[in-house]
Amino acid sequence: MITHDLSFLDKPEIIQYIFYPRKQSRELQNSDNTFTILLEISSEIKISCRFYRTLDYKFAPTILLFHGNGEIAADYDFIGPMYQKLGINLLVADYRGYGLSSGTPSFTTMIADSHAIYQQVRNYLLTNIYIGPVSIMGRSLGSASAIEISIHYQSQIHSLIIESGFAYTYALLKRLGIPNYLLPIKYEDRVSPLSQIKEVKIPALVIHGEQDNIIPIKDGKALFQALSSVDKKLLLIPNAGHNDLLLVGPREYMNAIKSRVMDRDYV
Repeated sequence: MITHDLSFLDKPEIIQYIFYPRKQSRELQNSDNTFTILLEISSEIKISCRFYRTLDYKFAPTILLFHGNGEIAADYDFIGPMYQKLGINLLVADYRGYGLSSGTPSFTTMIADSHAIYQQVRNYLLTNIYIGPVSIMGRSLGSASAIEISIHYQSQIHSLIIESGFAYTYALLKRLGIPNYLLPIKYEDRVSPLSQIKEVKIPALVIHGEQDNIIPIKDGKALFQALSSVDKKLLLIPNAGHNDLLLVGPREYMNAIKSRVMDRDYV
């Protein structure tokens, strides 16, 4: 399903700057509406997801979220209840080597696994008769997976949400200290979310902090402009950086997401 080769980015010299896998260490508190799901990617690889269901979950909208590179799904135990109170199901997926997931992360497996994760989550929702719309969300590194899924399954997805997403892959890698000789110029457009997001036509929301010093605000604006969606919105949060958007602008942040995913005019 992957339409572009990312293997040249899977060098150890690059991976060490991008992925920060962290295993689940604390014991999680589970309930009927907050629990962990293990998805079987292959006989050897399982991916952990954390599901935060709202009370009326079968009729509620669901967001499948691909998180940032320094997070794990269980970190959302402090955020998931905010979605539940709004009447939104939130399902957060880990990467290989993160949380309770097996394997080792790479660019290639991150994108390939996003397809398997989406397909299995969709099957889970259909099998258990969830009838609400499904949206895809990507935060920071996870924006690449979210854009990938949104391109390939547009007829099945209600909307795309990008938080602190990057538009220029090479620029980000260089800011992280990766030398030019590891980044062949001929591949730059191929791995740029900016060129890929042009294919997205479903409703979309882009959220970015105005003071983000990891992924500059120009990336968020560029992604927004490149979207082919007729219905698209851009939320810039003043005084917010890369990791504190929800802390600095909680009302604007959650209202924007609620408005996006609860739009009932969907096919």
